[in-house]
Amino acid sequence: MIPNYILSNINEARINLFRNKTRTLLTSLGIIIGITSVIILIAITNGARSVIETQLTSLGAKTIMLKPFVRTASGFSTGRGQNFNENELNLIKNLDSVDYLAPIVKASEEVNYRSTSNIIALVGTNPDFAGINDWKNISGSFITENDVKDATKVCVLGLTNSRRFFGAEDPIGKKIRINGIPHLVIGVLEPKGLTPGGRDQDDFILLPYTSLNRLLFRPDMSNIVTVLMSARSSEELEYAKFSIIKILRETRNINPGEDNFDISSYEGVTKKILGTTKILRILLTSIASISLIVGGIGIMNIMLVSVSERTKEIGIRITIGAKSRDIVFQFLCESALLSLIGGIVGVLLGFIISKIASTIIGWPAIVSLSSVFVAFFFSGGIGIFFGIYPAFKASKLDPIMAIRNE
Repeated sequence: MIPNYILSNINEARINLFRNKTRTLLTSLGIIIGITSVIILIAITNGARSVIETQLTSLGAKTIMLKPFVRTASGFSTGRGQNFNENELNLIKNLDSVDYLAPIVKASEEVNYRSTSNIIALVGTNPDFAGINDWKNISGSFITENDVKDATKVCVLGLTNSRRFFGAEDPIGKKIRINGIPHLVIGVLEPKGLTPGGRDQDDFILLPYTSLNRLLFRPDMSNIVTVLMSARSSEELEYAKFSIIKILRETRNINPGEDNFDISSYEGVTKKILGTTKILRILLTSIASISLIVGGIGIMNIMLVSVSERTKEIGIRITIGAKSRDIVFQFLCESALLSLIGGIVGVLLGFIISKIASTIIGWPAIVSLSSVFVAFFFSGGIGIFFGIYPAFKASKLDPIMAIRNE
């Protein structure tokens, strides 16, 4: 329950402010612009962060890469070492923290279709490859577990090779010859484009890894020198890596420091990129907050003018028994209410403009509840802070001099 004393002061502050609506509006304008700017910038940077997180996920933010290492006299070096057997991969796949697991076999072989012939990069994998890389088909289907189990002679084309061999023709259901052996085209992958280094990510052909192993005359798993995995979430990434290392050390009977495998992920790069967006948000919000300070100075100036205009009223109130704290509270109520009005209008404008900006720039503008509360209470704090000096000045007026001042 709000005391009547406070309610009466708030009501009196409202009456005093609305006596001169134009001056009140112009005084609040600095706060309105400041709060609107802060809301818009936070919403846009939150949206940008969300888009970046989504894109990083599709690029492998939760991806774990496992490779064998060769122990040499000088330490570790990459190369042919102890590859990963089926038992190890099954144990890793059954971890709660691991979502997808895809063995990778790579080769480059001659591919023919009618009169077209090229040496093409081949990637042997399983259905989890699509989930790890967030890679979808634009036509046809992806390889299945049955394809892997039966070493079916099927393939999925990257868009570059679909165009290279078939042009505008639909490749689904047709056969290409890989190393002289016919393979049925069952799907075409959506395009990923070029990497920052200029490598074409769509210039390859996917096969079941068992099929590619047979094609390379390696019917077992000895050719699997890379394993891609995806953690169930970014929060479980480190735990998944820890669990994988533990399994491999136990199955291979090796101690820490003797690891003959390498495990890596992209969380370091992800954290740096997201850290950059956080710094950018702080920088932009700080710049926008300058207008709040300017608006606060405007409130202080208007309140000083108000003190000068109402010296007689203040003198009468002091003469009939009003204490200094009553005068201070009255003027603080006015400055805080003035700022809060600007804050409410600023939040509404910020929300509306953020949604308009979202449709223009093409990514979501996320107005968080926390940013609204911070902006709202910050605007009230600005009013109180910059209203303190005028309020104390009013409370220190000499009542006789104030009454005589007309």
